[in-house]
Amino acid sequence: MIKIFSGIRPSGKLHLGNYLGAIKNWLALSEAEGINQTIFAVVDLHGITTPYDPKNFPDQIMDTVCDYLAAGVDPDKSLLIRQSHVPQHTELAWLFNTITPVSWLDRLPTYKEKLEQAPKYHNMGLLDYPVLMAADILLYKSTLVPVGEDQLPHIDLTNEIAKRFNSAFGDTFEPVKPYMAEGARIMSLQEPTKKMSKTGDDGIALSDNPDTIREKIKKAATDSGKEIQFDEKAKPGISNLLTIYSLLSGQKISALESQYAGTSYSKFKNDLAEVVVNFLKPHQDKYNDLRANPDKVLKTLESSEEKARQIANKNLREIKSKMGLF
Repeated sequence: MIKIFSGIRPSGKLHLGNYLGAIKNWLALSEAEGINQTIFAVVDLHGITTPYDPKNFPDQIMDTVCDYLAAGVDPDKSLLIRQSHVPQHTELAWLFNTITPVSWLDRLPTYKEKLEQAPKYHNMGLLDYPVLMAADILLYKSTLVPVGEDQLPHIDLTNEIAKRFNSAFGDTFEPVKPYMAEGARIMSLQEPTKKMSKTGDDGIALSDNPDTIREKIKKAATDSGKEIQFDEKAKPGISNLLTIYSLLSGQKISALESQYAGTSYSKFKNDLAEVVVNFLKPHQDKYNDLRANPDKVLKTLESSEEKARQIANKNLREIKSKMGLF
């Protein structure tokens, strides 16, 4: 049986890069034949391991939930949960802490990177983040996890923890495989050699209004020379914009190069802005409807979370029993 777990931090508004590079493919995967269980989680407990504003955090969580629903998560087929509302995640993380050597966590590159980004925010949760991630996945006995390349070491650690548990207490967990979505890499509008970010003003949020989208694309970095030509090394700015245009319009990049040969960057950007605005309109209509009906969203979440707790309870009882805790 193939069971999918996908978690995303509510660290900022989801953007076009998230959708085209990952979420679109994750949703398609959840609809594929042979998938027995799909859980989409807003991993808010992971979100508090790095600097955040507790006053704005509930809104960020709700933004992420509504973006997921607007993007196409079907709560009748998949569960959509808030990590903190299924307490079995943290209970299993503690159990895994008792069999996870600290040296396994020290060596992970993401831990060191986060420390460099916020040196004053040095906490145990940051070090222990991968153990909680392993618990998120294994709590539901998930076997397939959509991830980016930077998360592959965490999947390796999840499998190391699972192997150590199986060896100590008996076969319980199957190997977890990463699913590397073959989505396009959408880059920052201001620094096109870096990936689009959920924080800052370098990306197009799925919830950005039309005027904001037009202004961001107008200010997007381009390159020396006037040719609208795809060349990621020599012309990363216009190449990024061509990629976005192609993915949203369905036109090949070569056709766009021909269409805009001899025209200005300004004309190209104006047209691209309208393509983005029109593409995002259905998503934004759904998103705005959801945000205007928070009780409906909460009802959806609470229904999913109750089902998730039932699965989690069943699996956690088995795990605790094998550990001699019953």
